[in-house]
Amino acid sequence: MIQPSVWEKFSKKVRTAIDRPRFVGSFHSDETRGMRLVIGRDGMLCFYWLVDESDGIIADAKFQAYGPPALLAVGEIASELVLRKNYDQASRITADLLDSQARDKKDVPGFPKEAFGFLNQAISAIDRAVQKCLDIPFAATHDATPIEYDFGETPGGIPGWEEFPMEQKRKIIEEVIDKEIRPYVELDAGGVQVVELKGSEVLIAYEGSCTTCHSSTGSTLSAIQKILQARIFPGLTVVPQ
Repeated sequence: MIQPSVWEKFSKKVRTAIDRPRFVGSFHSDETRGMRLVIGRDGMLCFYWLVDESDGIIADAKFQAYGPPALLAVGEIASELVLRKNYDQASRITADLLDSQARDKKDVPGFPKEAFGFLNQAISAIDRAVQKCLDIPFAATHDATPIEYDFGETPGGIPGWEEFPMEQKRKIIEEVIDKEIRPYVELDAGGVQVVELKGSEVLIAYEGSCTTCHSSTGSTLSAIQKILQARIFPGLTVVPQ
């Protein structure tokens, strides 16, 4: 049983992951559906992935965790994050990204400090699973954006945004991109930079694999614009250089 004082330190997303986990379990040999069963373990946390050997995509994911409830939540959140990504993208997941996925509010950690060790444990287990996939080919670019964001609690933007000095506006845009966009784009070995702000038009430049990825002008661009509109100002438009 979790003490009330500890329970209150978890975000709502973490509490839901503990109360109603969807990815707990493992796969048996007759459930692989012709895919490679990959296992990554660190201590009392173990991930099970079904990886498509034609493209390296993690088609299904489960986990088992034995220990504090926070470890259960970490396994749940990590399993959800790797699903439908390839193992190369999974290798770029960080402890900070796992915590970001668990947050209710962008400035409030999803896990208390005493649980951060479990985030690193998950990264270690993911790395061990990835090492068993290195012989599988994967596409260097992807049609689907790795940015997956829930806008259920993000309406409104920043009051008085239009009256802010241009320098302050750009700083705020940079902060949102750095915290909520760049980590996901980096899963595809890509990058994004703010080139210029013209009124309500944000000119961005892609880097790395994003420069040749089809989704950089489609789903990724749309996701970036939606995040900036939700967090900052609904009238913002994003234009690639």
